[in-house]
Amino acid sequence: MSNRNQIQTGALLVMLTMLFLLAGCGDKAETASAQGKDVKATTGQARLANVPRNVTATGSLQAGTTVMVSTRMMGWVRQVHVTEGQQVTKGDALVSIDDSDLKAKKAQAEAGIAEASAVLTNAEKMAERFEKLYAEKSVSKQQLDDVLTGRDRAAAGVKMAKAGLAEVKVHLSYLDIVAPTDGIVTRKMIEEGNMANPGMPLITMESAGDMKVVAHLGEKDVSAVAIGMQVAVEVTSLSGANFKVPLTKVVPTANPGSRTYDIEAALITTDPRLKSGMFARVTVPVGTREAILVPAPAVHKRGQLTGVWIVATDGTAHLRWVRLGHQIGDDFEVLAGLSGTETVVLGSETPLTEGDRVVN
Repeated sequence: MSNRNQIQTGALLVMLTMLFLLAGCGDKAETASAQGKDVKATTGQARLANVPRNVTATGSLQAGTTVMVSTRMMGWVRQVHVTEGQQVTKGDALVSIDDSDLKAKKAQAEAGIAEASAVLTNAEKMAERFEKLYAEKSVSKQQLDDVLTGRDRAAAGVKMAKAGLAEVKVHLSYLDIVAPTDGIVTRKMIEEGNMANPGMPLITMESAGDMKVVAHLGEKDVSAVAIGMQVAVEVTSLSGANFKVPLTKVVPTANPGSRTYDIEAALITTDPRLKSGMFARVTVPVGTREAILVPAPAVHKRGQLTGVWIVATDGTAHLRWVRLGHQIGDDFEVLAGLSGTETVVLGSETPLTEGDRVVN
């Protein structure tokens, strides 16, 4: 055998010897690691359970009552008495429309009443005289009847003239528009000098204090809700603005554009921060679903990771990384990482390491 071959053979023997030594050391290290230490701990159970299935409906806050004030009469706006944001009480003046034409008609109606009254007075006197003449047989029955008919027509003329005046007064009342209820002026849609038309919105008012949330629910979930069902409302722009309230209305007809259904709930609160138009999320229970739950003490945070110590059948502890959902009561929902049959560690006397033996 050449020197070169002897050198190669010797090097190969050395390498094999080192590999055997490393393998032996590795077995010893794994054995030592697998043995671990005994740690006294309390345990619980992951479990499968039926939990509420919730959906989130987006919506907004609205005043409990919204009133759009308009007029029945056409005319020039003489004065707007309020500004946006102003609080008013029932009966306060909002808008005044020019009443020149109606005042002229009122004067005409009053003159008509005076004229009709004078005619009636004359007709009554004539009727009284003809009744006496008829009693003396100085006039015929036909002549008396004609005079009495004239008196009745005069009386009807007075009633008609008074009715015309009453109509004018009603129209005049439509020109001085007042607040129909207590509230806040939220929008002014008319200015002085503008022409107001019948039915045209002039002022928008909202009731003060009471608020409601109107949200939009998908068509697959609307059949699962009903009036009186408790929902959770969160006004996302305000800290602590969370409410548990019952549904007060479920509109059975879909919105044409979005194909969603409106649901409403009244907010019984005096929080002055709540404003009409604020964005809100409404959590609505629409049934149940199966979920994996673990007691909250079993959950451990390590930076951005979340883990649960589980106890194997041989009593050893192993850290299982999981993905959590929402907290439900005293438990957390586990979305991934557990099957729902595991024994989990709730607490231990000393920190656990992989492979430790859990003892009670």
